[in-house]
Parts: sequence; C-alpha cells; structure tokens
Amino acid sequence: MAKTKKEFDKRGVKIIGLSVDPAGLTLRLLLACVALWTCASTPVSLAAAKQIAIVGVTVVNPEREAKGAAVVNATVVISGDRIVAVGPRASTPVPAGAMQIDGRGKWLIPGMIDGHVHFFQSGNLYTRPDVADFNAVMPYAREAARNKARLAATFKVWLASGVTGVIDVGGPFWNFDVRAAAERSDAAPRVATTGPLISMVARPQLDLDDPPIIKVDSPAAARDLVRRELERKPDFIKVWFIHRPGDDMAAQEAIVKATADAAHAAHVRLAVHATELDTAKAALRAGADYLVHSVSDAPVDDEFIRLARANHALLCPTLFVVNGYQYALSNRWRATPEEQRLADPQILAAMHDLDRMPKDLIPERVAKSMADATPPRAPTLALKNLKVLWDAGIPIVMGTDAGNIGTLHGPSVFREMALMRDAGLTPLQILRSATTNGARAMGRSDLGAIAPGKLADVVLLDADPLADVANLSRAERVIKAGVVYDPKALIDSIR
Repeated sequence: MAKTKKEFDKRGVKIIGLSVDPAGLTLRLLLACVALWTCASTPVSLAAAKQIAIVGVTVVNPEREAKGAAVVNATVVISGDRIVAVGPRASTPVPAGAMQIDGRGKWLIPGMIDGHVHFFQSGNLYTRPDVADFNAVMPYAREAARNKARLAATFKVWLASGVTGVIDVGGPFWNFDVRAAAERSDAAPRVATTGPLISMVARPQLDLDDPPIIKVDSPAAARDLVRRELERKPDFIKVWFIHRPGDDMAAQEAIVKATADAAHAAHVRLAVHATELDTAKAALRAGADYLVHSVSDAPVDDEFIRLARANHALLCPTLFVVNGYQYALSNRWRATPEEQRLADPQILAAMHDLDRMPKDLIPERVAKSMADATPPRAPTLALKNLKVLWDAGIPIVMGTDAGNIGTLHGPSVFREMALMRDAGLTPLQILRSATTNGARAMGRSDLGAIAPGKLADVVLLDADPLADVANLSRAERVIKAGVVYDPKALIDSIR
C-alpha cells in the first residue's frame, strides 16, 4: 500500500492527513455500459475520520421560520454517515480524534435536492431528437451511449453543486440501473427514480429498444405498464399527460386514474406532467401526488388549490426549462458563472456547436429560431402561479428538469432558484423548497434538515444563503453520508 499523502483523491474527496491507496480507486464498467469510478473499500475519508466536527458554524434550519432559522456559533458532530449532535459551540463537545472543520464565518445548510431531473438526457443540443433532430450531426444512439459512459461525471457535477439528492422523474428502464450505480458509487447524489413515462403520445425518435416514453391507449394498458415498472421498485410512477385538440379528456383522465390506482395499491406515489390548468386538475382528480411542472397556460384557481390540498400534493414548478430550450436552439445560450465553474466540461464545450455546424445540417426549426431576433420571454404566468401556490400553503419542491436541452445537470439549480426569487419567494422559502420539501418529495424523513439522527448530507457555504439566494452556489465543502468533498476537485477530476 502506498503511503504518499496528497490533498485530494480522484473522487474530489477532501483528505486531511490521511494515507491514500491509489489502487483503491478503479475505473470499471458497471451495469449497462455505465462507466463509474468506484472504490473497492470504504471511502478513505470515512474510514480514517469516522467522526467530523464542524465548529463555530452558523447552522441554517430551513424548516423553521425566519427568526429561528439561523443558529450562530454552533458545532455539528457527524459520526459515520449520521449527524449525532448539533448545539452551541460552548456546550457541544468535540469527540477526541474527530476531524475538525473550522466553521467560523461560514454557513451550514442541508444538502439540496433537485426534485426533477432526467439522467437519460444530457442538456446538450443532441439529447432530444423529437424536438430538434440533429441525427445528421450526432446520431442519437451515440448521444445516448455517451450519457451512459459519462454517468459518473454527471453524478459529480450534482455533488459539486451542493445537490446531494435528485429525483429522476422518467426515463428508460435503464433509470433503475442509474439508481443502483449511484448507490454503489462513492461520489454520487442519492437518486430516487421512475421508469418509462406512461404517455398519451408516442415519441419514436427516442426509442433505442428501451424507450423513455411509452404510449398507452387504455386503462388496461396503463395498468400493465405499471405492473412492469413495479417489478423494479420505482420511487414514483409517472404519467406524461399531453392533451391535444380533439383528444378525449375523460378517456385520458381514466388512464391517469387507472395508473394512480395501480401505483397506490403498491404504495407508490404518482407523478404527473401536466402543464395546463385543465390537465393538472384532471390529474389531481385522478389521484396525482406530485405535479412535476407549473401550470403555465392560465392562472391557478380556487378549484386547483382545493384539489391539491385534498391530495396533499407537492408541486415542482421547473421555471427555467422552457427558456433553456429557447436559448439553446436560438444559439443564445450562454453559461452562467456557476455553470462555467460547475457544469460538465464536455457539455459546456458542445453548447455552441451551432457556431461550427454546417448550415445545411441545422434543422429547419432551429434555423428559424436562430434567425428570429426576439429574445425568449420570462415565464411570467408560471412565476405568478408559484407565488399564489406558495402563499396558499401548497408544498413547492425546487426542481430543474435537468437534462433537457439548455438545462444542464448540476448548476442549473441556480438558474431555477433565481427565477423562484423573481417570483417573490424569500431565500429561506427557496432553500426550504430545495431541502425540507425536497426530502418530502423523495419520501425521506432522514434528509432535509440538520439534526441528530439525520443523514450527514450537508453543504458548507462561505456566504449567507439567507441574505441572497445566489449564495447557495458558494459551496466550500459538500458532505454526503459523512464524506467530505471539495467542489473544485470534483470538477477537476472529470476534465
């Protein structure tokens, strides 16, 4: 065993005075062509530093109201993968031999959770050929293979962004392999997942023998697909509720209800994509537990709020994703400073391929968008609906729809939370949506708060997140399951 000391290992894990075995970290093919960096033994930080004390830090409790949310000069003790003590520095002892982290002038928040992602998509131009067909430039099969091979890097950009949990709300059956890969990885967020979307429409452009979207025509077909997905123990069942002119709304609602009943019989919650007021109401009547988008065609009304309350439904607004498509497909997409620092370098490098692409290979729809000088409009109605729903007490979950064109895995959370601020939510409310409510969406009572007994998923910031929501991007260290990561080292490890 080599005894050479170094500051960071290849996972971006912070090593303080520890010996590192370089042979303990190997690159292996895992599951269906999924490349993952894994460690054959317990992660070295956790093995050598079984206890961690963050001393003198300001602990932010997003589940509390404003006056009690921040507790200054506190000590947080982590043992293994759990928080075991939180209290005033003066009266909270640091265990002998614990790794100490100086928390003075810093803020500690629960690890954030993105309530809406898609691992089968990358965020680049080539990831949705049903929207913009670039097969002449990048065959979709090659893009899908790239996503699988790059999964370990995608995991790392989430951690580097301070996101320690995500919910994948729809994709191919390969999604269940993604969840298993995250569980095996020593540098990945926690992943809750869903199988193929039970859909009102087909998307054959995405079918590579494991389609992410499957059209059903009857309640019986919906129940059969639910049965197949339940064999893989999903965290949600998902319906893609697309209603077009001439469609039979009652028949579609019957499909959603059959799906909900089958899922609920197995104690699995139902997530629904429904972006219009009428379809969202129909989804709630049918039993939806989680609406994964905002209503964007009309103001939400009292009936909608009543239905959501009756279901104890959660709502994830995904405010940026439509603009993401518009910016990227008009060639106006520009990386934010957070994306420049924290996004996957491969994806960033591809975001301006339209500058280099032969004009005859650019899809007609994209060429028209590029020629149109009109900038994308802010999602004004969705912003208004978000504020109305928050004020009405509907639990809001921060989520990005990451993986869609222009919405990158990881740092897209900061675009999303900036729009939530524009909607009128306070930094504390936004943080609550990304932690307390995110944990609720994951169905995890052991996440989303800094308290004894909770899992040790926390983020150490060097700026006050309650003063400005932009400060949530200022992670100095990310701790997941008691392992300390350096965000910069995580990104450097995937370059």
